[in-house]
Amino acid sequence: MLTVRNFFNYVGKVSKLLLLLLAMIGLIHPSVASNLNEKAMKGEDIYTDKCISCHSIGGGKKIGPDLKDVTSLRNRDWLVRYISEPDKVLADKDPIAIKLLEEYNNIPMPNMGLSEAEADDVVAYLEAVGIQATQPSITPAQAVPSPVETLTGDAKTGSALFTGSIPFKNGGSSCIACHSIAGIMEGGTLGPDLTLSYSKYGEAGIASVLASVPFPTMSPIYSNRPLTLQEQADLKAFLQQSAPEQPKQALIMIVVFSLIGMVGLLLLSHIIWRHRLSNVRDSLKYR
Repeated sequence: MLTVRNFFNYVGKVSKLLLLLLAMIGLIHPSVASNLNEKAMKGEDIYTDKCISCHSIGGGKKIGPDLKDVTSLRNRDWLVRYISEPDKVLADKDPIAIKLLEEYNNIPMPNMGLSEAEADDVVAYLEAVGIQATQPSITPAQAVPSPVETLTGDAKTGSALFTGSIPFKNGGSSCIACHSIAGIMEGGTLGPDLTLSYSKYGEAGIASVLASVPFPTMSPIYSNRPLTLQEQADLKAFLQQSAPEQPKQALIMIVVFSLIGMVGLLLLSHIIWRHRLSNVRDSLKYR
């Protein structure tokens, strides 16, 4: 026979079991750290190291999209593949990748050299953040404003750092070894032209890139030789100045090269044709 006491004992046992199940799936937990399983915690480290320069989780769009709720918007397998090999996904004419490219100023997501397992860890972290988003104790990793944004940079010093006239304090390679920019004649071709980089990435984006140098070709060079905060501010000021000056610099370069070409052609024609009519002149002279 079911008594009142037995009924409450039964309800108590069921409640404990329910609480245990909720804790096991991560809906109730005493701390943020324990909320993330080992896989998600690995993903958080990767996200902070590789992704935070271009993305936020709930902080709005940056260079790339806000990743809040991305696991509910995209297929999991697609996310893993796109994170591990975005260049190949784009090369395959994937419609989602093409749409993202068009939406974000035709700046393709770089291949960060992540393995499929590492990409899976990142997705696990994003899934965990999505599940835990309703809990006030959970604070997803966000891109905090870079200290470089509060410093005043000097564009002239930034130009000297870019060309290598002033070496970086920690021994990093000068930017011109791999990049070119309007107004400076020499420049490397390994990396892209940076003339319009400030217009593309914006202040926060440029600051994040200079602080974390997340791109695969840059990371090995600067990971152990980071730019100082003042160097970052000076380079940012130089890149900001370069964008509006591009048309003016381009016009000057066109005029200079045109004049050089014209003078060169005149000299060449003089050298080639200087003896052409000498016989005629001599005959007229002594006639």
